[in-house]
Amino acid sequence: MTATMPPPDAPEAPTNRPPSMHRVRNWIRRPYARWVMVLTVVIGFLLLPLCWLLLAAMNQTGAPASEIMQDIETTVFVFTIVSIPITAFVFAVLVYSLLGWKHVSGDEVPADESPAIRGNVIGATLWTVVSSLLAMFLVVWGLVELAQITANSYGTISADEQPGGKDALIVNVTGQQWVWTFEYPQHDGLTSDVLYLPKDRAVYFNVTSKDVIHNFWAVELGVKIDANPGAITQTGVTPNKAGTFNVRCAELCGLHHAYMETQIQVLEKDSFDSWVRESGGGRTS
Repeated sequence: MTATMPPPDAPEAPTNRPPSMHRVRNWIRRPYARWVMVLTVVIGFLLLPLCWLLLAAMNQTGAPASEIMQDIETTVFVFTIVSIPITAFVFAVLVYSLLGWKHVSGDEVPADESPAIRGNVIGATLWTVVSSLLAMFLVVWGLVELAQITANSYGTISADEQPGGKDALIVNVTGQQWVWTFEYPQHDGLTSDVLYLPKDRAVYFNVTSKDVIHNFWAVELGVKIDANPGAITQTGVTPNKAGTFNVRCAELCGLHHAYMETQIQVLEKDSFDSWVRESGGGRTS
């Protein structure tokens, strides 16, 4: 039988390629690789306080004031921790590239001290597995938290169909350039430009707009939903902390969008009932 000869221009088949693990060990022994790993650890520890700094910034005005906001803060904290190793590695490569190789100069091509590892089976497998596990963790966490937040905000089910919905406070929220108006239909149509809410009682919001699209954002309560003209969007929350909080518009709605804000007063039950009576809202239970 005559052996088939390869074409004359075909590349020569490698005969002494080292195994994948040998190339990985060889790469780790290189000085720049050790420096990158050391810088990754150092930068990671320097970035770690960022997790608590973010929470401190979010809590400047009194958050969290509901389970929804607590879930949001937990998610921000966890996602920040997960992202720190990746961020630290990227910054480590950047720092070493700027400082470690700045002395390289001349017209000659540098010696091939770092052969490509794109064909390294162990390296490619490790990269794929780690990336997939990280992506899976973020997706699963996000879906679980989204389901929890949706449950705590009562989804799009009307207030009287919610568990214990007969005891929920209904507030009709209306946005217009550039003010918020809050109506309490259970209390003789009482209206206010400040959102008064009772502590530890479910609140159900019917949100709409009179002109353009706004976004009702009760910051410390973790409530954020569009206010659309000619339509009603629904959400809810149970405030669990008394205090003064903020309502802002989170949708660019015109010249004075930045000033479309007001306060939330979360009161104890007796104080809320007193406010309703003193404001002409009729009797309270």
